[in-house]
Amino acid sequence: MQNPDAEQAIKSGLDRCVKCGMCLPECPTYRLETNENESPRGRLALIEGLISGQLPRDAAMAGHLDSCLACRRCERVCPSQVPYGRLIDAARERLYPGQTPRLGDLLRRPALLRTGLRLARAIPEALSRPVPPLHRLHATARALTSTGPAPTPGDYAPFTGRPRGRVGLFAGCIGRVQQGGAIASALRLLRHCGFNVWVPEAQPCCGALARHAGDADGAERLATRSRALFSREMDAVVSLVSGCGVHLDDYRPPLPAPHLDIHRFLLERGGLRPSDFSPLARSVALHSPCSVENVYRGAQWVSTLLELIPELQIEPVGVAGQCCGAAGDYMLRRPQTAARLRSPLVEQTLDNGHTLLLTANVGCAMHLAAGLREHGAQVEVLHPVELLARQLLDRAT
Repeated sequence: MQNPDAEQAIKSGLDRCVKCGMCLPECPTYRLETNENESPRGRLALIEGLISGQLPRDAAMAGHLDSCLACRRCERVCPSQVPYGRLIDAARERLYPGQTPRLGDLLRRPALLRTGLRLARAIPEALSRPVPPLHRLHATARALTSTGPAPTPGDYAPFTGRPRGRVGLFAGCIGRVQQGGAIASALRLLRHCGFNVWVPEAQPCCGALARHAGDADGAERLATRSRALFSREMDAVVSLVSGCGVHLDDYRPPLPAPHLDIHRFLLERGGLRPSDFSPLARSVALHSPCSVENVYRGAQWVSTLLELIPELQIEPVGVAGQCCGAAGDYMLRRPQTAARLRSPLVEQTLDNGHTLLLTANVGCAMHLAAGLREHGAQVEVLHPVELLARQLLDRAT
């Protein structure tokens, strides 16, 4: 039985949509298909029919709701401030009662996911090809070249001087496999700025994948584990993956300590200056994930930080807030659509001759790296903190 308050909140959210259509040209799937059912306005109408019982819970309904990337680009432009992200999650919860509709059993369990990624990276491509889901995971996992191992979990003191505070580092459930170098880089930057850093062992998934798959109970269990894990006394919890950060901000109740994105934390509390970095006379491509553009409304934390590196030139890739197609497990569930959405970004990177692409979301990094690899391009894909750490004048470890 559904919670009456939750049902009323859904109905109130749906009632805010005035069917103006401003969301249509902003929606990635509508731009591809020009099908009203593949637009936010169309999906809201479907959700209304689902909630009222006027439309059946069938394959057609599931297909249209499940094809949404949950990028929330529509929220950014909506004059009525319709809470679309929460509505699509709630609809999926009702669409798949008591079941997991996707690859979620693997993707939402960090130990299984890490094992799957390690296996995908280790086995020859020919062995994965007969099993399409494994082959897609293989191609995606191997495309993002690891830039080093993740640091050993534990407590780390600042390099010099009296600590300015203590933070916990939320690295995400697949960071240790796919972006160990990014975790090590974040740790180096935070210690350089004078903070004690705690890197927890066996971090759970933030719960975003479960929530977007309609598994609200599973998402809440993971949130409860995260709240318990980060219950130590600390000044902040710092997240490394933008998608995780957005979901951590939605925790109710929130984490025991304030949460900040790594780039925001370094900007607001790190005290970094251009003199902290060695010059880099190079042009780099910067991809801004839709989690940053559409939820944090175009926060310039990443580009502002990168501008501290003397002589660095930053060139945006793609249209701000237009999803690259990664979208959590979307790139594995709907690889053709994901590839179509990724194509303009890959082409722009290649046309501009960039050999370094930066993005703050591990899913986007994996997806974009796979696309570049398909073209045989020698483009390094890094988390922004990895470039910042490379140029940091204090090389202490």
